[in-house]
Amino acid sequence: MNNTLKKAKIDLIVITIAKTQKKNNIVLTVSKKYIAEVLLAQRAIWEHVFDVKSIKKDEKWHKIVIHSLKTEIFNTKTEMKNLKTELKSYNLELKLIINSIWLSKSEIRLRNRHALMILAFRIEAEAQRHLKKRLLAARSTYQTVEYRDYWSNDQCQKC
Repeated sequence: MNNTLKKAKIDLIVITIAKTQKKNNIVLTVSKKYIAEVLLAQRAIWEHVFDVKSIKKDEKWHKIVIHSLKTEIFNTKTEMKNLKTELKSYNLELKLIINSIWLSKSEIRLRNRHALMILAFRIEAEAQRHLKKRLLAARSTYQTVEYRDYWSNDQCQKC
C-alpha cells in the first residue's frame, strides 16, 4: 500500500498497520503524525489495492449499557429491530449510530432471563443524557450505566 502511494508521488501518508478483522473488514492505521483525512482524500489512488465495498473513517463511539433487558422479548434479529423502534419511539431524543449489541453470547442469553446490551452514540452529550434517566421499552423502564472496555463477550459469561 505504501508503495502504491509512493508511486503516485504521495509521501505524506505512512500506513503502519493493515489488518483484517473477523468480518473481513480491513483496518488501515496511519502513523501518528498523519491523519486519516489525508488518506481518504487520496482514495482513488489506493482503493484498487483492496476489494472494497465501502470506506469509512474510524470514529469514536460513546457507549452506555442497558441493564436487565428481558432476553425472551428481544433475542432474535426481528425482535432486536423492534427494540430499536421501541427505544426510538419512547425515548424521543435517542439517536443510535448502530443497532444495539448484546454483551453476552446467544447460548448464554437462552439460559438467562435478563442480559446487558450496548447502545452507541456519535455525540458524548447524547450518551450522557441517557445515563441520567431510565430508558423505556416493552412497557418497562431500564437502568443505564456507562460502558467500560472490560465488558466483552468473552468476559461477560454471566450477563
